[in-house]
Amino acid sequence: MRTLRARLDAMIDDLERNPRVRLVAADVAPPTPPADIDLALRLAGGRLPDGVEDFYREVGAVRLTWRHTVPELLHGDLSDQGLVNVRPLTEVFGDWQGVTWHSAEDREYRDVKPFDMFVPEACAAFVPPRDSVHYHYFGEELYDTGYAFDAYLERMLASRGFWYWPQTLCRELQESTEVAAFRRAMPVVFPDYDDALFRPAGG
Repeated sequence: MRTLRARLDAMIDDLERNPRVRLVAADVAPPTPPADIDLALRLAGGRLPDGVEDFYREVGAVRLTWRHTVPELLHGDLSDQGLVNVRPLTEVFGDWQGVTWHSAEDREYRDVKPFDMFVPEACAAFVPPRDSVHYHYFGEELYDTGYAFDAYLERMLASRGFWYWPQTLCRELQESTEVAAFRRAMPVVFPDYDDALFRPAGG
């Protein structure tokens, strides 16, 4: 069974070989130092969501940007791309004041811990004590995907980080413009696309 690092490297290689894609940037940081994992455990109250420690023992962070080049699908805007921005572990479980919350009275999203900040205005996040990954549009929306971290990673690799792909996992967002664009473009850009992966948990 391939390691997570090997699977990330394979995804990047696949993007480089894909004639329908232009790879802009790809960087997988070295494993997270044990001291940083210990610090993150303390910041998280002694327990990390299932699968998180294993991932960060192999990978410190991930930055990926690519653009597809399929003429009939091009919009000439940011939706023609894929983005992954998995943040370092101590940052994930650190203080997000000024990002997810702004004042002592601002409680609604204070517990949100972004880990994949794929665009400046939205992210995939943890909301302790729940293990499931959430989709968060900063200051406005928060939806539970129902998927654990390992399942999110599986889908991140399969989506290659396509524009706003986490919305496909949210029952409340199935009719969004972003989800429609994803379902239209993915089978064309990536012939191995499996639509069954990108549905809300529980069918």
